[in-house]
Amino acid sequence: MGFAISWVAVRASKEDTLFDALGLEKTGETEEIPEREWSTTRIGDWTVVWSNRFEPKKLRDAGSKLKGEVIICDVEEHVMYASVAAFNDGKLSWRIVHDAQQATDHLSLEGAPPKSLPKIQTEQFARVSEDREVDFIFDIPIRVAHELVGFRHNEAVERTFEVLRSAAGSKPKWKFW
Repeated sequence: MGFAISWVAVRASKEDTLFDALGLEKTGETEEIPEREWSTTRIGDWTVVWSNRFEPKKLRDAGSKLKGEVIICDVEEHVMYASVAAFNDGKLSWRIVHDAQQATDHLSLEGAPPKSLPKIQTEQFARVSEDREVDFIFDIPIRVAHELVGFRHNEAVERTFEVLRSAAGSKPKWKFW
């Protein structure tokens, strides 16, 4: 069983503003492993919002509606898809995507990715030459995200996550006529 998750990190953001923009609110509950649909944690000056869904609707346009520095990471291990994108004040700065369904060595770059990308690429492609059975290219977007934010979806560290839920004022998914 693999991960199918997404997370967004916003640097130096006021939590209330961030949660309001995403239509989320705190429940007062915490957990060591983010098992609920939504949760949040702090890493340095980053606020990370975790979703146990791959590309959830609430995060689809988060990069364009959140202010400041924003990193969005999507991971779908079942099909070996990983992406990381950076936004600054609502505008896309760069994006890195690996989609094994297109090719085992697929890597799509958009914009001007961080200066650390060539080193990470070199290391991961070198690993491919050692073992062709493992998708090392999949890890490139994830490593870039980890380097920037200090957060990795499958990293075993002691950290507390605060559980979030859809805000009370959010629109219902259905209504009676």
